[in-house]
Amino acid sequence: MQGLSVVICTRNRVQDLTRCIHSITKQDIGRTSPIEVIIIDDGDIPKEILSEFETLLTACGYSFIYHRKTDRGLWLSRIKAVELSTMDKILFLDDDVEIPAHYLSTLIQTYLDYPNCAGVGGIAIGMSNSFLGTIRCLLSFQQSLSSGKLSLSGQAGSMYNWHKARKIFKTEFQHGCNMSFKKEAIKDLGPVPWLKSYSVGEDILMSRIAQKSGPLYINPELKLLHHESPASRDNLEDVAYTRVLNHVYLLKDKKSGPIGYLALVWTTLYLILREQPKKNVAAIKGYKKGLKEIFSRQTAG
Repeated sequence: MQGLSVVICTRNRVQDLTRCIHSITKQDIGRTSPIEVIIIDDGDIPKEILSEFETLLTACGYSFIYHRKTDRGLWLSRIKAVELSTMDKILFLDDDVEIPAHYLSTLIQTYLDYPNCAGVGGIAIGMSNSFLGTIRCLLSFQQSLSSGKLSLSGQAGSMYNWHKARKIFKTEFQHGCNMSFKKEAIKDLGPVPWLKSYSVGEDILMSRIAQKSGPLYINPELKLLHHESPASRDNLEDVAYTRVLNHVYLLKDKKSGPIGYLALVWTTLYLILREQPKKNVAAIKGYKKGLKEIFSRQTAG
């Protein structure tokens, strides 16, 4: 069916999720396009809360689908969402975002304006770099000179300059809190062994898969507020380690070659130095583990 599935993957963030649902019910799209809201739950949302969500969404003319998973992990939630979606376009929102009233109508219009695209993404308000911050990110290979490109080490830091955009531009990746795709472009998603739990880099991989079907775009009018709630996330050591390890896999998938891995080593060394003044022992430990993993895998392979 031609329409939009709004997917929220969540785990034990009822307050954040409620705020997100309320922002979805305030859209100015009316009933001009079929909308369904899908919640993929890795936690346990109380039945009375789900009943409240269904009442609110039904009143707006939206259908509601709820699915509680037993195998946790964000990537697996993305897969399940694609399976459950009955629409031809899928929007993935984090549970801790709020979207403005024009968001869904602007998104649908963008697909009409760019009929050959495979996906359309947006921007998180407040995600930006200062001039010096941009220089540091460029020197540490965390971002590219091009807003729509990943860095040499495969990092997505270029999105911190997306707020400067004044018109729609092509991109090779989207931001996971605010990304959408045509279902046809991601219909063949399957389990990926290294994408577990928080699944760092899953948005990059999904974007890469979708790009095989057509170009991706970022529309700067698709701005949302991302509260970045820390609730229910993995510990800092695991996140830091996974951030490095998963980019090793992403570089391998891209067939990056030695330059990419050397760039990732440089990026990781910078991240370790950045955490030293804050005495963030857990993150430092995770990055050091990741650094060892880069060398061990390169030596073995």
